[in-house]
Amino acid sequence: MSNTQEEYLQSLKRIKEVEDKVQLEIETHRKLIEEKINTLQKDLEDSFAASKIQGETFVEKSIQENRFNASKEADKIMAEAEKKAQNISIQLDPQTIEKIIEIFLSGM
Repeated sequence: MSNTQEEYLQSLKRIKEVEDKVQLEIETHRKLIEEKINTLQKDLEDSFAASKIQGETFVEKSIQENRFNASKEADKIMAEAEKKAQNISIQLDPQTIEKIIEIFLSGM
């Protein structure tokens, strides 16, 4: 074999070695990127799950607070109504009694 052929073969071997090395680097980098993507996807799913739980907790807390406030307001209204009812006095004269009876009888 001539020197040129040997040099040519050596060049082909070096090119093949470089190609193999580059291919290995590409595969290594691809695997690393895939792992990062998987990690990011898992983190995203975890964040969605945590946000959903946090939102549900917030809604439940708001409902409970609103129920409590509505109950307090209803109790307040009832107390005021009872107080006003105690202060109202009815004057029943014969004419008023007659009107009440007429109202009852007209409803029958």
